[in-house]
Amino acid sequence: MDELKYIVWLAHMYGTPSQYIDSLLGKFGGAAGVYNATGKALHDAGILPSGMVSKIIELKQKVDPEKVFLDMNSKGIRYIPKFSDDYPPLLKTIANPPLGLFVLGEMPDFDRLWIGIIGTRRPSAYGRAATRKISEELSQRDVVIVSGMADGLDGEAAQAAIDSGGTTVAVLGSGVDICYPRIHERLYESIQQNGCLISEFPPGINSDKWHFPLRNRIISGLSQAIVVTEAPVRSGTSITINYALEQGREVLAVPGNITNPKSEGTNMLIKDGAHVATCGMDVLDVLGVIENAPLNNLNEEIHNNVHIPLAPNEKTVYALLEDEPAELDDIIKKSGLEPRSVMIALTKLGLAGLISELPGQKYKR
Repeated sequence: MDELKYIVWLAHMYGTPSQYIDSLLGKFGGAAGVYNATGKALHDAGILPSGMVSKIIELKQKVDPEKVFLDMNSKGIRYIPKFSDDYPPLLKTIANPPLGLFVLGEMPDFDRLWIGIIGTRRPSAYGRAATRKISEELSQRDVVIVSGMADGLDGEAAQAAIDSGGTTVAVLGSGVDICYPRIHERLYESIQQNGCLISEFPPGINSDKWHFPLRNRIISGLSQAIVVTEAPVRSGTSITINYALEQGREVLAVPGNITNPKSEGTNMLIKDGAHVATCGMDVLDVLGVIENAPLNNLNEEIHNNVHIPLAPNEKTVYALLEDEPAELDDIIKKSGLEPRSVMIALTKLGLAGLISELPGQKYKR
């Protein structure tokens, strides 16, 4: 428990590349060791630029680990560090995963599909209707809807999921104890009862402009696919899409009115090769989910020899697996793929019920 409170303290170094934080933890034997290290020891370690060393020293003076940890618990906020089994496995595969996640509400199961739905803050009636349609149809099939709870289509997607009796996750650009934007206060409360709020920013941290790109990489990192329902060419959604492409996620876009500037971004995405999304099933088809089969019945359908189409990387990884467990390192070596690509393929195969993950990062059919 003591180590966890120091990790929560170290989480105040948000924005610091994960390789720096990981190196610090390794060098000083954990977050408590980083906290207790002298300024000279931090400098001599040669891990951080001098400006970051100064920031850690300042953090020691301003942030009391015990006080922050007690305050977090009193608000019902949970912290899930990156090394925990409760940390989203797909998020671990991105290039710069957060040190941990502050969570308010109940984290959905990871064996369900998580789909991000994003769009403009100033949508048309068409954009709102398209967002609600896709979010509702996916929610009714037990898909977790991920968004940024921003004004406009992010909020629309989350509300539609709740209205459909589904589950939604909102990734915030502030601490999870702060509702931003204020217009979503009722939605903010509802999400806690129908999913959870997630942030890498500690409680009490207000949103800032530079926080949102950091937030966006988490939205895409949590999701098997990202759906853009309406967006102009110059839009904040482009940041999330770039992250999604870097992370190997599927990208879909809803086609829009060619005379409406609000649809120029989504139409351009389609021209550039994004999948077309006109309904929830379009999203599931891209991910290889069996048509007309509820997600919670996938294993039964597989046992009945229903064919599930696989992406090339998934076929490669699946072909390497047998009934006997195989270690992750061996799978990566034999596949010839990047480790991140193998992890994504294993996650999708697991979600489809085709493989099982065993303790010690071992996998079998």
